Amino acid sequence: MAESFFSRFPAPPCAELLGWELIAEYPDEGRIEIAFHPTAQMLNPRGTVQGGFVAAMLDDTMGPALVSMTGGAEVPASIDLNVSFLKPVMPGRVIGKGRVVGRGRSVAFLEAELFDEGGELLARATSSARIMAFG
Repeated sequence: MAESFFSRFPAPPCAELLGWELIAEYPDEGRIEIAFHPTAQMLNPRGTVQGGFVAAMLDDTMGPALVSMTGGAEVPASIDLNVSFLKPVMPGRVIGKGRVVGRGRSVAFLEAELFDEGGELLARATSSARIMAFG
């Protein structure tokens, strides 16, 4: 894989908390794959990862898809975020797959899915985001 925009900057604290790990990026297609490592500190009383953390993982998959597509020139600012929780997320490694579905001059339409390591779909999300210049 060619040098990534993400390798040139330190990960933000929220990405570190989620255990963000770049797996692959396809800038020309507006797609990205990211691993997360939810921990026991993210569990709800039922012993599964609390929904807010799941939403954050999906959000932190979709946004980087736009960043990758633009080589870091643009970043998204979420306008809305819609999440569907399909199966419980457990501690361990999960895989996020995000993509830019469409983009105009000022708004991008994004989506992401979160899978367990066996390929089981756990959650999915869509988002509209205002496109901002980086920096």
